[in-house]
Amino acid sequence: MTTAISTGRTLDLGSVPAADRPARALGALDALPPGDSFVLVSGDAAGDVLRHLQAERRGLFDWSPLQTRSGRWRIEVSRRAGEPGALRGVTEALAWDHDRLDALEAAAFQKRAAGDLAAARELYGEFALGLRRHIGFEEQLVFPAFEQRAGLPPTAGPTAVMRAEHREIEDLLDRIEAGIGEGAAPVEALRRSLHAVLADHNVKEEQVLYPSTDDLLGEEESDRLVLQIQRLGA
Repeated sequence: MTTAISTGRTLDLGSVPAADRPARALGALDALPPGDSFVLVSGDAAGDVLRHLQAERRGLFDWSPLQTRSGRWRIEVSRRAGEPGALRGVTEALAWDHDRLDALEAAAFQKRAAGDLAAARELYGEFALGLRRHIGFEEQLVFPAFEQRAGLPPTAGPTAVMRAEHREIEDLLDRIEAGIGEGAAPVEALRRSLHAVLADHNVKEEQVLYPSTDDLLGEEESDRLVLQIQRLGA
């Protein structure tokens, strides 16, 4: 699976009139080849831009917040291959995000190994934000959709196991994020523990939960769920 390739392109909408923001973002997206990305900088969650892109280029982009600090949002907008309006499934969209997150985490530890602790802290912060958001849209949107169609309560079945694993993942994530910018912090052992949990967790999601959700919902409803996932927090 191919994830977006960061090129360092930035679209700063801070001084752009609100009425012009969606068109500027659309032009930036159209200028990208598939697999490429740019970072949109905004003073808010840019929900107006997202809604415009979903209306005009549905199925052709991914929307990944990197920073959500008050007054400064950074959002990676990635170009996908295909035709506008192409339906997307939960499996494809969320497995793509797994790969994106894996790449961010690896880059953070590469910077740490090279002694650039500030860059390691920044990259890991982007990874941590993305993973917490990923957990959030699974628990708020994906798991309930699966449970409703499968006739399972949240306290039983595969989603109950995955919610418990999420709590373990969040604990390790917090501890690593707190120490990755400190040279003496023993974060490598915590990283190995996180990898062990994530490896099994992600396989279960990509091979069982996500495909089952797509099957239960059907193509059109799965696509609508992907749109809801993109809009979470925007």
